[in-house]
Amino acid sequence: MTSTEFVLPPARPERPSEHRRRKRRRRIFHTIFWPLLAIVLLVVVGGGLVAWWFASNAFDVRDDLEAARVEVVAFQKAADERRFADMPAIADRLSAAAESAVEPTTNPLWGVAEAVPGVGENARAVRIIAEGVDDVATEVVQPATGLLDSFAITRLDDGSLDLEPLRAATTIAADAQGILDGLETDLAGVDTDATISQVGDAVTEFRGVVDEAQGAIPGINAALAGAGAMLGIDGPQTVLLAFENNAEAAPLGGGPAAQTLLSVDDGTVKIDRQVSSTELDNQAPVRVDLPASAEQLYNDILFTEINASTSRPDFPTGAEILRARWERDQGLTPDTIVMTDPIAVSRILEVTGPVTLPGGDVLTSENVVSKLLNEIYFRYPEGGAESDAYFASASAAMFDKMISGDYDVWEMAQALIDVTNAGSLMMWTSDESTQALIDGARLDGRLPATNDGATVLGVYFRDRSISKIDTYLRTATQVTVDRCDPDAPTYTVEVRLRMDIPTDLVLPEYVDAREPGSYRTEVFVYGPVAGSTTAVAVPEGANGTVTGPSVMDLGRPAEKFTIDMVNGQRAVVTATFAGEPDAGPLEVRTTPMINRTAVEVVEATCG
Repeated sequence: MTSTEFVLPPARPERPSEHRRRKRRRRIFHTIFWPLLAIVLLVVVGGGLVAWWFASNAFDVRDDLEAARVEVVAFQKAADERRFADMPAIADRLSAAAESAVEPTTNPLWGVAEAVPGVGENARAVRIIAEGVDDVATEVVQPATGLLDSFAITRLDDGSLDLEPLRAATTIAADAQGILDGLETDLAGVDTDATISQVGDAVTEFRGVVDEAQGAIPGINAALAGAGAMLGIDGPQTVLLAFENNAEAAPLGGGPAAQTLLSVDDGTVKIDRQVSSTELDNQAPVRVDLPASAEQLYNDILFTEINASTSRPDFPTGAEILRARWERDQGLTPDTIVMTDPIAVSRILEVTGPVTLPGGDVLTSENVVSKLLNEIYFRYPEGGAESDAYFASASAAMFDKMISGDYDVWEMAQALIDVTNAGSLMMWTSDESTQALIDGARLDGRLPATNDGATVLGVYFRDRSISKIDTYLRTATQVTVDRCDPDAPTYTVEVRLRMDIPTDLVLPEYVDAREPGSYRTEVFVYGPVAGSTTAVAVPEGANGTVTGPSVMDLGRPAEKFTIDMVNGQRAVVTATFAGEPDAGPLEVRTTPMINRTAVEVVEATCG
């Protein structure tokens, strides 16, 4: 067996210059090749080692993050149940788990792992989550734990309220907002298509946690900003507290006939003056710049009559009108406008307990609505100065009770959340930075400007009987949602009204309508943002129902119905709106009524 031999050809004699060039090439080759080979080996072999190191440490990080998740759930449960004594230990365990989770991600090898193909995006995603949990634990949970147990409304020696807990809470909320915004951006940059399924699932889950937390933060910021404005946290200002009368319904609640002007500064709060509608000009219109749709729907009384100031379901509109009226009639322009009503007071009295008025009357959560919105008119059937004085004393007594701090502050916080969500507490302020925190929360008294998050419809009522008759008005609405064509959803809003006055009851003139026995109510139905009206109907017109105008107001289709009823009659009106595809779930907002409007939502059956 033979084998092929490779025989080198005889060497050619070298010339001296050629020998020098070859030695130079060899030096260049050695200079370039070995470092290049080292880099290749580092990427191939070292990358594998880094990947192995990352994998082994990633399991530890995963376990620590799971432990942190458990403590987050425990912390939230303890906070909801106000088990403040348990929270420091939970916060410590959360911080320890978060610190342990983030520690491996600070190793330089973790940074190398983020550059290794097939591993990098996993490493980056895990680091983002670990750092996020650690930031939340360190900069939000720990300081919040120390504050929650001691948060209270206390008076200083000079009689002012101590605002330091409020300032601390504001700082924590601002830090939380910054951390969550940063996390949202970082998580949005993770390419889950380039991660393993477990890491991708973790990113998705953490995004959900961040989204949920971000959904809560605006409401917290709004509440803190509102409390700060009411107490003069940023310096002296005037606050107009308008008290609505739900017995004379208006879309935002009722006529703001009783008003109190407060002076506030760094926790010092005092009542400057109290006025009623009789002290404000109800003839000359105030000058405010509103779109034509507002006057078309609500007529010129929106600008002339104080009790019509709250007609448009947009609190900035009402605040602007009230502010202009005070500037014209009282020579003073309030910095902040706050609106509330006896329905809100009823909920607040559940927390504070009863309030005793100078005349001996006791207001409780059970009787405050009936006493202030009905019984007072039987006691003073002609209204006037006597009833105004009663309202003024009730307002002052309830205000004193509120700022005393003699109650469970966390129960009060929940009560204020409840009444705000029900539409019975709204705020507007001229301070732009404070208003920016209020905007978008229910406290701002606005309908949302988009259908993102929720498709909000509005059903509102306004009394036109010049009466206090709405103690006896019963209302209900049913919304049928038709998503059979997902690209063209529709919403059919049916509104039902019935006047229910006991037949043996003799109404005082001040309560009954200007034309006794006949009662006029206007109904305003607002469709979804950027929607359109497709149908309007009057299945039951009672004593007479007029439709229109039909306009676009607040970026929405709006339908008006004017209904005349006698006692015992029922009226039914409907409006159907076309909406946007892929809109959020339905939410229906209504006027805060003495007899709460029953709301029912049904899904249409597709064929």
